[in-house]
Amino acid sequence: EHTCPTGRTIYDSVYNDLINYLASPDQTEGFDDLIKNCREQHEALKAQLEQGRDRLLEIHSNGGEKAQALAESIEEQDDDTNLIAFAMNLFDIIGINQDDRGDNMIVLTPSDHMLVPDFPGLSEDGITITFDREVALAREDAQFITWEHPLIRNGLDLILSGDTGSSTISLLKNKALPVGTLLVELIYVVEAQAPKQLQLNRFLPPTPVRMLLDKNGNNLAAQVEFETFNRQLNAVNRHTGSKLVNAVQQDVHAILQLGEAQIEKSARALIDAARNEADEKLSAELSRLEA
Repeated sequence: EHTCPTGRTIYDSVYNDLINYLASPDQTEGFDDLIKNCREQHEALKAQLEQGRDRLLEIHSNGGEKAQALAESIEEQDDDTNLIAFAMNLFDIIGINQDDRGDNMIVLTPSDHMLVPDFPGLSEDGITITFDREVALAREDAQFITWEHPLIRNGLDLILSGDTGSSTISLLKNKALPVGTLLVELIYVVEAQAPKQLQLNRFLPPTPVRMLLDKNGNNLAAQVEFETFNRQLNAVNRHTGSKLVNAVQQDVHAILQLGEAQIEKSARALIDAARNEADEKLSAELSRLEA
């Protein structure tokens, strides 16, 4: 014995004809065609259901080359030292004390000069962290720090939502540019503001959009990469920076207005792409569930 997953769908489609045949048992004309039609519907629906099951298996238990690529990506991230430098700098900015205890472990404790009195994920007694996966597996008291760890995510949210580090001024030394050239680099973040249970981050995760505008509003970001631009910048002291800001304040405000107009177009393109992706994927899942 086995269940018939297509039975209800077929029953609904031939309900009227079936009732008529049951009400008039002697009327057999067309009955063979009805049976043939039901069989064809059954085979078609069965094929759709099997394709749906195969798709789920592919999503949830995919191995082979994709699994190997994922494992290699994880290993590459484990060997990346950029996270360590970034995290230490982030903790310094927030005001978190760091005590190296050896064996690739660091104890983090709150200080009296933190940006916020209570930092999420950091208890009053402090926590022990490590950037070494093997150490984290061997020591239950050590938290393994990754880019997705709450300490890193909460720290980024704190910096991005506050005034600290939201703007800076530098001198650009480039002989190809006229003296006095003003460039404003803007980093916008396009993200979905919605209840967490909707999982809109699947289709529109926080996406940075970089612009490098001159005084006429021309966006040079595509021609000048971030790292290339960053290497040409030189720090200025607070006194000089204050004078420079006062001198170009009106021009900066005008450029910011031009940037606002341009980011609306870029954001709309990202939102439309996310909406199309959501429609395509969710419609496919809905069709599979309704089959």
